[in-house]
Amino acid sequence: MNLTEWIRSRAASGQALNLHAVTRERPDLIKLAFTGPNPRGWRRSLIDAGVDPYKIVQTHEEMVGCAVCGRLMPALGWHLRKCHDMSGEEYRRKFGSDREISSESFRAARFKGAPIVGISHWEQLWSRHYVIDWITRLHEEGHNVNFKHLFTHGNRLWITGQVLFGSWDSALRAAGLDPFVERAKPPYRQWTRTMVVDGLRNFAKLKQEDWKRQMSNPLRTAMIRFFKSPEAASRAVGLKHEEISSRAIFQSALTTSLVEEVRALECLKGRERKRKLDAIFHKNTNSWRIVTNHFGSLKKLAVSEGIDLRAVATEIYRDEADVQHDLDLLERDGIRLSFSSLKNGHKRLYNVIRETGWGTERLKRLPKTITKFPPCNPRSGLLRDRMIILRRRLRISMPTAARKAGVSKDCWSQAEKGQTKPYTGTVAKIERLLAEHGIPVSTAPNTPCP
Repeated sequence: MNLTEWIRSRAASGQALNLHAVTRERPDLIKLAFTGPNPRGWRRSLIDAGVDPYKIVQTHEEMVGCAVCGRLMPALGWHLRKCHDMSGEEYRRKFGSDREISSESFRAARFKGAPIVGISHWEQLWSRHYVIDWITRLHEEGHNVNFKHLFTHGNRLWITGQVLFGSWDSALRAAGLDPFVERAKPPYRQWTRTMVVDGLRNFAKLKQEDWKRQMSNPLRTAMIRFFKSPEAASRAVGLKHEEISSRAIFQSALTTSLVEEVRALECLKGRERKRKLDAIFHKNTNSWRIVTNHFGSLKKLAVSEGIDLRAVATEIYRDEADVQHDLDLLERDGIRLSFSSLKNGHKRLYNVIRETGWGTERLKRLPKTITKFPPCNPRSGLLRDRMIILRRRLRISMPTAARKAGVSKDCWSQAEKGQTKPYTGTVAKIERLLAEHGIPVSTAPNTPCP
């Protein structure tokens, strides 16, 4: 079985086709793809087999083994310092520069996949083979691969190539290119009108496969230089503006998803609907821009798309159904439906019920708890008189009475003299002490005291 047939069979079975996975299983096939004076690379091998490099299954090893003790871990940095008193540089000098300190999955999670020359990554890990794939692709698509160009448009590729190959010239030689020829090229591509037209048509074809694909900066700059605007370029090439304008396709896809999210609000009520509506537009300038540019307002969006106007209302409680819905949620959560509970914890719902009367029949008034000794106002003199009677009957001083009641001497003194109104907790402690000795506190002005 040759390389193309092997790739097709593996893709049909849904197995991994990324470079690291294939290198572990079939290093001979990787060597076949990257040998020769002009290696075609793994990306070109996938395309020749009819497989999209951006849609392959990728798997990575979860653990990396320590060469000292053989322990498997996601990352060895802390393990080497703690257990072997060794840094990463010392570990590589002792066991080889190709030794990895982090596992593939660990590095893939931290992979900085910034586009290079406007092209997105198709692998999630750097390697020598991946650098060759990049160089081969850029050279095929007409991009310069010399230092001056990549320093501005693909700095990460240039730095990684120097680290893995020792120098950028060595990386170019591994890809089958002459460093002296590439270095002599001007830093920017010498575009012509014909090259721009061909580039726009090729970009339109790639855009049909992946609408998220972005136009490269050199092509965009050359398009503006020759045609002044994307609209004029699309007319000259014979394409629609949406076919080459990433912004137009991007906005159309966002508009469709935004309308679907707003339509889903029709089945929500009360706080759930308002929270979802706020979440859609919270810190999302694209959503607001779509609403203002394409529709004008949320109300016009609902009218044009046939959405119930109540779904985009800014107020939480539009009708009685919203109030009943939130009352059902509170009852489900075990909250007692009463005016006092709503007033303390759900002020907005309480105000709406008081203003409109919606859901009033479901609210219950809590009965007033009648205590044995009703509270009285200390300033009226009733509590103060009982406190004096208690001290005289027990023949105790003011500090002793305060200690028995569990309050401070100052609180007792101020309450007995009627200087300031004590706290509710202080009054309750004094009333409890009076009740223990049979001296009731009544609100009647002339209640006899035993």
